[in-house]
Amino acid sequence: MAASDIVAGVCFLCAGFTVFFYAGIPPPKALHRFLPTSILLSALSSAYSLLALTAERYWFIVHGMTYENNITNDRCKVAIIVVWLLSSILALLPVFGWNCTFPSQVGCSQYGGGTPKSYLVLILILVFIPMAAIVFFNLGVFRCLWRQVSDIMLQEASVQAQPSTSRKSAVTILIITIVFLVGWLPFCAAVAKEVACKGDCGQNSVQMIFVILNSAVNPIIYGFRLEEIRRNVKRLFVGNAVNAWSP
Repeated sequence: MAASDIVAGVCFLCAGFTVFFYAGIPPPKALHRFLPTSILLSALSSAYSLLALTAERYWFIVHGMTYENNITNDRCKVAIIVVWLLSSILALLPVFGWNCTFPSQVGCSQYGGGTPKSYLVLILILVFIPMAAIVFFNLGVFRCLWRQVSDIMLQEASVQAQPSTSRKSAVTILIITIVFLVGWLPFCAAVAKEVACKGDCGQNSVQMIFVILNSAVNPIIYGFRLEEIRRNVKRLFVGNAVNAWSP
């Protein structure tokens, strides 16, 4: 997921340079296809990576007794390979020939220099599937954690304990789910509108920004909500500062 978020950032920078250097000039067709394909690759890999992480977290919290037997390092590696292979195939389909010669053709949209609406329907379906699965898994995890929190809430209140790890995890899961929906729903709505549109419906650039921002916000959420990541980042910067000042 971190790799896909990095790819999203690189694509965003490339898109910015393209707008700057080709201001008022139509960019080359290859570049016009490359940028949307790269952004779509990073977005799909981020979505499916988040699905894999959510499924792993769901199994750990809800089915903790069988976690070690079912979630192994080898299976995690296979899941990572499948995520990137599937995302690459889906994003590169227009490059491999599933495209339109001219955006004005019947059944085509202007996205990526000319993309069949049937391809957009496929992407819409394959984005909705992980979106629905992520919501399902997160709701299951949230219900499980909330039951645990309710059981120990009186005990924590009686001793004035600090918020439990389970409660923090539940809040983190809720934040991640909301950010994911906010990032993807505008894009899905724009794609659905593009498919249903009969004429020139314009570009989906604004909605794509929400998808990119979703990848940009994910590291911030994990960094500020997970104590282990905060501790490692602090150790990294403090260690570098000490080494820089030491003779």
